[in-house]
Amino acid sequence: MTGGTKVVFIGVDAGDKDLILHWAEAGALPTFRSLLRRGLRGVTRNPPGLFVGAIWPSFYTGVSPAKHGRYCYLQLKPGTYDFYSTHTPNFVKREPFWNALSRAGRKVAILDVPHTFPGPLNGIQLVEWGAHDATHGLMSWPASLAREVEHRFGTHPVPARCNAERGPMELRILRQQLVTGVSKKADLTGHFLQREDWDFFAAVFSETHCVGHQCWHLHDETHPRYNEEVAGFVGDPVKDVYMAIDSAIGHLLTQIGPKTTAIILCSHGMGPHYDGTFLLDDILRGLENANAMKEQSDLASRKCFPIPNNEVSGAIRINRVGREPNGIIPPGPQYEEFCATLTRDLLDLVNPDTDEPLVREVFRAVDRYDGGYIDHLPDLIVEWNRVKPISSAYSPKFGVMRMEYRGRRSGDHKPEGMFIALGPSIQPGHLERLVSVTDFAPTIASLLDVLLPGVDGKPIEELL
Repeated sequence: MTGGTKVVFIGVDAGDKDLILHWAEAGALPTFRSLLRRGLRGVTRNPPGLFVGAIWPSFYTGVSPAKHGRYCYLQLKPGTYDFYSTHTPNFVKREPFWNALSRAGRKVAILDVPHTFPGPLNGIQLVEWGAHDATHGLMSWPASLAREVEHRFGTHPVPARCNAERGPMELRILRQQLVTGVSKKADLTGHFLQREDWDFFAAVFSETHCVGHQCWHLHDETHPRYNEEVAGFVGDPVKDVYMAIDSAIGHLLTQIGPKTTAIILCSHGMGPHYDGTFLLDDILRGLENANAMKEQSDLASRKCFPIPNNEVSGAIRINRVGREPNGIIPPGPQYEEFCATLTRDLLDLVNPDTDEPLVREVFRAVDRYDGGYIDHLPDLIVEWNRVKPISSAYSPKFGVMRMEYRGRRSGDHKPEGMFIALGPSIQPGHLERLVSVTDFAPTIASLLDVLLPGVDGKPIEELL
C-alpha cells in the first residue's frame, strides 16, 4: 500500500488485553511490545451487558444494538414468544461504514470481519473463511473471490464450528489447527494487502476467540478443569495462538507504507467461564413461585423469563401487557415496581460456595440504550459476580438450588477491549479515557475524508 492517506485495520477477535500486555512485557509477543512502545494505546468500551454478540455490528455500523438490532445468535421476536436466528442477511439494520467509503470512491478490502454479509463494493469482501463459529459458510464479493481463495489457500484447518467436546489428543490437534490457521490467514491477508492500492483494508484474526473458549482450562491453573498431566501433554494453546498472531501482525505491518494509519483492535477479553446464566431460568421460577418451581413451562404463563444473551450476562424479558401476546404485568407503575422488586431479589442472591453475592449488578436496557430496536433488547440484564465458579444459588425466598454447568467452554468473555494505533501524525502514549467501539467507524471515515452521518460514535481526535 503506497500513495496518499491509507488505513489498515487488523482485528484480533476476543484477544484479551491483559494477556497481551503481560506477554508483551515478558517478551513473548515482540510485535505487540513494539506496537505498545511506538503507538497510541487505549481501552475500548463495548455495549454493556450485550457486548458478546453486539460488538462487531456496533464496530462496523457505529451505532448501538438498540439501533442496529443485533446482540445474540437467537433473539426474541417482539410481539411473540418465538426465538429466531440472527444469522441471516440484512439482520443488522444499519449498513457497514465501508459501504459509505465505497460510494465515495474509496477502494476497500474487507476480510473476515465477524457477523457480516458480502455486498456490492468498490473492492472485495470475504466472509467466514476463518471466522469463529461460522454460521452461513464462505461467501464473497465478488462471488468469484471465494473460489479463488479456496483454490489458492484452501480452507481453514479448524472446522466451521470450533465448539466441541475434546479429549487431550483432540485438544492437541486443535492447537495445531489454530496455529496453522493463523499462518494461512496471514498468507491470505498479505496476498490481498499487496494486490491493490487499497484506501481501507480490514482483516480479522478469530483464532484467539476459539482457543479462549475451548482451551482456557489448559492455560489457567486455577480453573476447576485444569489438569496438570493434560496441560503437560497439550501445552498452552492460548499462548501459542497469541504468539502466532503476534508474528502474523508483525509480518503484515512490514507491508504498509509510511503514510498509512494502522489500527489494531483487540475486540473484547477472555477469562474463565464463570457465570450463572445456566441457573437463571430456575432462579426466576423460584422467585416467581417458590412452591412450584418446575410447574410453569409455557413462557406465556410466566411473569418474566430468560432470553438468550450469549451466557456471560443474564437477560430477562418481562411478560408485559400490550407488548407480549399474553402479557401479565401492566405497563406503568406496576411494571416499574415489578422490575424494582425483581432487581432487589436478584441482588439478594448469594453464592453458597463463597458466601459472596451471586450478582454484581442488574440494570435496565432502557437506562443504557436508546433506539428504534429497544424493544428487541432484554428488559433487565444481570451481571454475575464472576470471580469464582458458580454452581449454586441461595435466595431468602427459595433457599438453595444447585446445578453444575455442563457446557463445553472453559473460557468466556470479558467486556473491555484494547486498541493500538500508529500513523504519521499519531503521538505514542496511553489514552486515559475509554473509547467506544462505535468510535472507530467515524474515525476511519474521517481519516479518509468521508462523512459518516447518523452514528453514535465520535471520531477519536488523537488518531486524526
